[in-house]
Amino acid sequence: MKTIVTIASAVLSLRLDGTKTVAVALTIVLLLGFLCVPQPAYGQFGGLSSAFGFVNQAVSALQTFISNVMRPLLDSIQTAAQAVQRLLGQLRQLWETIVWPLDAINQAKALALQLIGLFRGLLDALYGIGVNSAQLPNPAALESLMRNKQYGDHGALVAVYGSVFGTLPPAGDAHPQERALMDADDAMAIDQLMTLKMADAGADQVLEAARAVENEATRLAPGTAAMSTAAAYAAAIQSQAHMQKMIAGQLRQEAARLAHDNMAIKRGANFTRESKNKMTDLNR
Repeated sequence: MKTIVTIASAVLSLRLDGTKTVAVALTIVLLLGFLCVPQPAYGQFGGLSSAFGFVNQAVSALQTFISNVMRPLLDSIQTAAQAVQRLLGQLRQLWETIVWPLDAINQAKALALQLIGLFRGLLDALYGIGVNSAQLPNPAALESLMRNKQYGDHGALVAVYGSVFGTLPPAGDAHPQERALMDADDAMAIDQLMTLKMADAGADQVLEAARAVENEATRLAPGTAAMSTAAAYAAAIQSQAHMQKMIAGQLRQEAARLAHDNMAIKRGANFTRESKNKMTDLNR
């Protein structure tokens, strides 16, 4: 490098014409290029030819691996997948034709829709018919309370009942047995009216459950029939319990009627005894 600088300094110190100056400059450039260009380095594979040969060997080995190992493996996976698809198709055909036949399910849905269209509107209209017939204010108020399907207005029912059928007379205005009989009859009547109010409210709930079961029957999916059947059975059991409560109320009313008749006989016996005692007192 020092030599090149010395030569350049000497050239610059010379007084040359234009042509000679250009020739000397080109000589310096070629000399710099020869001295400064790095020498080629050879890789560990013996040059470019060795590197390309190694790459070709690697590609060939990869192709051999894909052909001999991967391709049979992929072919076996594809064969297994096709077998699974065939099995699933057979199972689906079994479910749709035998286990959960789609035709039968669609027929059941159509039947449910047909029955809903035939009966629901008529039954709703039937249940909504107004049968109130009282004309006077107090009886009309009692009838309205009896049919309002509410069970939290017991005090109002007792008050309106007393305004229609009268209240219990004072102790000095009626015989003790007569007062006891009137009180018992009033209690049983009010109790039965409250039972009827609760029964009307329960009947509406049963109807709502029946509507829900009917609506679900129109949306049945394969495999859900058992759950819908269980819901229908539960609603039927609730309806049976509701009917049992009504029968129990009727039996209580019959028992009260028997007690009333028996009380009338006892009252006659007591009046007979009291009349005998008064006749004896008059004869003395």
